[in-house]
Amino acid sequence: MYKLGTTDMKKDSTEPLHFVLLEDDPNDAELIQLQLARNDLDITWRHVMSESDFRAALAGTPPDLVLADYTLPGFDGLAALRIVLERSADIPFIFVSGSLGEERAIEALKSGATDYVLKDRLQRLPMVVNRALSETRVRRERRLAQTALEEQRVLLSTLIDSLPEIIYAVDTENRVTVVNRALLETLNKKREEVIGRLLSELWTEENVVDMEGQAATTMRTGRPLTDQERAWIGLDGSVRWFTITHVPLRDHGTVSGLVCTVQEVTQRKELEQEILEISNREQRRLGSDLHDGLGQELTGLSLLMKGLEMQMARESPQYSAQVTKITDLLARAIQSTRSLARGLAPVNLERGGLPEALKHLVARCTDMYSMETTFTMGGQKLPDLEEGAATHLYRIAQEASTNAARYARATSINIDLRSTGRKLQLSISDNGIGLSAGLAQGRPGMGLKIMEYRARMLGGSISFDEPGAGTRITLTAPLHLLRQSKDKKRLAASG
Repeated sequence: MYKLGTTDMKKDSTEPLHFVLLEDDPNDAELIQLQLARNDLDITWRHVMSESDFRAALAGTPPDLVLADYTLPGFDGLAALRIVLERSADIPFIFVSGSLGEERAIEALKSGATDYVLKDRLQRLPMVVNRALSETRVRRERRLAQTALEEQRVLLSTLIDSLPEIIYAVDTENRVTVVNRALLETLNKKREEVIGRLLSELWTEENVVDMEGQAATTMRTGRPLTDQERAWIGLDGSVRWFTITHVPLRDHGTVSGLVCTVQEVTQRKELEQEILEISNREQRRLGSDLHDGLGQELTGLSLLMKGLEMQMARESPQYSAQVTKITDLLARAIQSTRSLARGLAPVNLERGGLPEALKHLVARCTDMYSMETTFTMGGQKLPDLEEGAATHLYRIAQEASTNAARYARATSINIDLRSTGRKLQLSISDNGIGLSAGLAQGRPGMGLKIMEYRARMLGGSISFDEPGAGTRITLTAPLHLLRQSKDKKRLAASG
């Protein structure tokens, strides 16, 4: 005989099971109770024979299980089953009958009964009861889990809807599966119009196509993309900055989609650019003061010394050597002042702009480091660049050249500037020991971070490659973020 364990039967080890038995024959009722009692079950029984008593037994705390005869005087098991189902579909209902044929048994199961046992086979009862309680427990646990999941879903949905950032999730085909209110408001669409669609079908911005390409790369590699900055140009020419994050969703280790966030950082970028512009303006002012102030005064003094040198040569030749030394010192001071002024304001839009500044950089590197340094230009004609952007590009080339000369032991450097399509590319190549070797020696670290920061300020990206011998640093940036605006051109022309 099947032995029913108490751990299978009880909801709680400290509480007995509560069974309701609907049976008009006291002898059969006793046999049923004895059959389950032999298995050391802790059960409290409520034996009833009529409909009114049956309804009363169901009142209050729901029973753990109902056992019922199929045929009773003035009442029947199917009616009792309907009463139980009206109260709760979770209460197991087992028919225990001696007159239940196959046809009635099928009808009972279709009506919602859990199982049935014939009275001449009561030895099956413990097994049937155990299975019924186990299935009920599983259904209850599943329902509780589903309720908890639904509560978590509502909580998560409420949370992401309340955030100002754009948040959405996509599947492996880049189709939207989750979307928050911020994106719906941006798209001016309803949730059902967005779910299941490609973002590029709903959002016509050029950057969205690029975002989908990055999302595909993230899903392929499984590596998250964090705080990737992008500049979007509006139809009115306005620039808005966003940071984009793609984090893979995994199902048993396999990437099943992405969670994506898009946060607008336009105000922060404008503040950063304004701070840098203030710094650049101060540097240009100091450079102008050095060039037009101290430089001019030193030049005037040099002219006076030239005259004095000629006079001393005629009248007191014994002092000519000292005067000549003073004149040479003044010439070197003038040259140092000009170099310092050019370093503070390296890019002058009125005197050749970025290309001319890079030519001066090449000449300076050649003189200072006694190495072969060249500058090349290619691609389309370079448009007029905004002075701040041109200064960023110059500083990147300057930092890369300095690193190559001082730390990479390079003997040649080439600076290449070209515009292709809608992109500007600045490349600095050297034949030194390579970036990895320089970093391994604890050599330049902060310079790389500054170059990366300047690239982000330009809305571009920078790569550090080692193609065999040496290092190649390449910056790529969108031209529309670097061009000088028409308003600034008019202001420069009027100034």
